[in-house]
Amino acid sequence: MAGRGGFRNGAGRKSKASKLIEAGFVADWFTADYQQIKWKSFLESKDERIALDATKYLSDRLYGKASQAVEMTGGGGGPIQLVSSIPRPPS
Repeated sequence: MAGRGGFRNGAGRKSKASKLIEAGFVADWFTADYQQIKWKSFLESKDERIALDATKYLSDRLYGKASQAVEMTGGGGGPIQLVSSIPRPPS
């Protein structure tokens, strides 16, 4: 088992400073102009799936996702019996 353990370059948790540096780099690079160019290229893509996915994503961000109706029934299609595990205080 010789050669295991001890100091290794790059091992361990990354410092918070490195995350801040990376975030600053991404923020400088990912400007509003760049985003507009990329989204326009997605929306005008020749691949219809990419254009549709970009349209759906931007619509969801702008208007919010559509709500989904959920219908729940109990056994045999009857009403659901709600049971509380918390005892009620005496009246």
